[in-house]
Amino acid sequence: MNACAYTDDETTSATAAAPVISRPAPPPPPTADPALAGKQASNQTQLEKILGPRPSALVLGGSGGLGGDGYRTSLPGIPQGRYQVTSACVGVSDAALFIAQPDRRGGTTHELALKCGTASTMTVDLATGQVLTHLVPMTTEPGGSAVAGFWLVPAP
Repeated sequence: MNACAYTDDETTSATAAAPVISRPAPPPPPTADPALAGKQASNQTQLEKILGPRPSALVLGGSGGLGGDGYRTSLPGIPQGRYQVTSACVGVSDAALFIAQPDRRGGTTHELALKCGTASTMTVDLATGQVLTHLVPMTTEPGGSAVAGFWLVPAP
């Protein structure tokens, strides 16, 4: 019987590079619809006119789109006191502003119903601690370009 001998032309090394595993590129981020973005910018401008200039005594405030889950913001700590809330929305017929202090026993919540296109106000008593706010549409009408905002200032 004849034996076959094989020779290996390549030498192996412990320091050889690990094989490269190729993965597909991630999909590009979604692009915003220019018409929708333009309408939302127009609604934001109108909202700013309705709310007026930013108050000098502002404690908490903000504005944003109502699409998806609405607009949320929070403050980790607020002094105890009475506060005046002014809020408005543009782009749908109805929305609401919820103010919560979940760290209070049983939780403290306040709700301000909004008729979009006009400003609504209310006075709330808040305890020392965290404050969460959530602006949401209160309608099933399409509102991808709808916006809402609010100002929270010490009550006069």
